[in-house]
Amino acid sequence: MSTVLVLTGRGDITADAVVDELTRRRARVVRYDTADFPVSSKVAATLGSQGWQGSLSGDRRVELESISSVWWRRPGEFAVPPDWPDEARAFAASEGRVGVLGVLGSLPARWINHPSRDSAANYKPVQLAVAARAGLEIPRTVITSDLEHAREFIGSDEVVYKGLSGGVLAPDRRHRYIPTTLLRASDLDEALAGTAHLFQERVPKAFEVRLTVIGSRMFPVAIHAGTEAAKLDWRTDYASLTYRRLDVPVDVEKGVRLLMDELGLFFGALDFAVTPDGRWVFFEVNPNGQWHWLAVKAGVPMVEAMADALQRKDQQA
Repeated sequence: MSTVLVLTGRGDITADAVVDELTRRRARVVRYDTADFPVSSKVAATLGSQGWQGSLSGDRRVELESISSVWWRRPGEFAVPPDWPDEARAFAASEGRVGVLGVLGSLPARWINHPSRDSAANYKPVQLAVAARAGLEIPRTVITSDLEHAREFIGSDEVVYKGLSGGVLAPDRRHRYIPTTLLRASDLDEALAGTAHLFQERVPKAFEVRLTVIGSRMFPVAIHAGTEAAKLDWRTDYASLTYRRLDVPVDVEKGVRLLMDELGLFFGALDFAVTPDGRWVFFEVNPNGQWHWLAVKAGVPMVEAMADALQRKDQQA
């Protein structure tokens, strides 16, 4: 019997919903967190003429040959005993990552998404360049550490500043995102030279769209902000948001398909602004973005679609 392998951490309600759906369908599904390796799980793999054979065991055991699809959701970092010397811990974590993910990544399974594709697509400059080539409209954008270059781009306007890497590591070691921020040229100084920065023109918004792509299926949901803070960055005020379904324009759908194909992504959560005159402006694609709350709020069957994809019922290779 083929196995669906879900790689994620504990407390992931999105994975919970899909695992529950697969279980309801009587599919064989095994949930595994890489944070359990090597302390409370083991890998035993032997290379043969058909690839790697063996098992991965933790709370449950899974035979590698049985894995037909893998959902790379949000697994934890590989963990090693805390009482080991730092250099030994770093070495063991690195070897574990390459060993376990190397074996799993070589299997002839459907990945949603393969970790290598997920990692490469997370580079925002790459996304934007691919989106432009795909024919999607993007905001005027610069990435710079040069003060004069930044000031020349901004001019007398107010522009948007966004983090390039998706967030910062706070003193408590929790990952926190950087909200979208408005800036003028006068706000900048020589400290800009300390790293790379992304600046974009401010796009007028009638509303925004989170477009979730699962294989060949697209699930667009309009997000209407109820406060000024949410209009700038809807992540800052979820309580003010309202949602509705809508259709994707044909030219946007074509561009999204080209984008996903070039990035090698099966799944993506894409963010757009829709301008008052109806233009769809692409901001970014998150290869592992959140979507369950939209399925609930807007009544969109994304849980079922993800379960279909993991069972390969959509017949997409």
